[in-house]
Amino acid sequence: MKLNPPILQVALDITELGKAISIAVSIVSNLPKDHLIIEAGTPLIKKWGVLSIKLLKESTNSIIFADTKTMDVGGLEASIVYNEGADIASVLSVASNETIVSMIEEARRRNKFVAIDLINNSSPLKRITELFEKEIYPDIIIYHVGIDVQKIRGISVYELFDEVRNLIKYVRNWSPRTMVAVAGGLSPGKIRKFVDLDIDIIIVGSAITKSSDPVEVSKTLLKEAGVLS
Repeated sequence: MKLNPPILQVALDITELGKAISIAVSIVSNLPKDHLIIEAGTPLIKKWGVLSIKLLKESTNSIIFADTKTMDVGGLEASIVYNEGADIASVLSVASNETIVSMIEEARRRNKFVAIDLINNSSPLKRITELFEKEIYPDIIIYHVGIDVQKIRGISVYELFDEVRNLIKYVRNWSPRTMVAVAGGLSPGKIRKFVDLDIDIIIVGSAITKSSDPVEVSKTLLKEAGVLS
């Protein structure tokens, strides 16, 4: 299995399973699947469990990201979602090294991927350094501004562009095979700067899921990323 940047990750951070499947199917049916990841968002998984992962995989036959945001028993939680068709599972950067390692080991056994989510980490570069110095290399690192922070503080990942740029440069120097993703309030017109930094994955949620035409919004995002002309 190969990921082919630049990639649009469609974050289905909604609780309506039927709507999530409908959006996912319409997007993968009309846009290039080799530049798409379909995410079973945390709210979707918490309401519908692994059924949401299984149905998204079966209905789209796409790369599926299970946003588990794991904090403990990394290997176990990874195995649960991988068994249901997930290709990528997420672990929080504030989890212990042991949890992260166990998740990565499970992924390696199955030819799957692990993403470390930096959400709410006040020292992201320090944490990544701690991991790299111990030769703990995830497949993906996500620079993430959470929804509550966006609402209360009025900022998105776009306003933290310089931090993302520093993170990309840092990761490329340490671990060229590790991909970098950004998430948190992105929408059309706000991703080109990140693509110009050679970002690997752009994660977009509500701009797609709340749109009256998710396919058209996704197409616009892929055009901005240079995938479509």
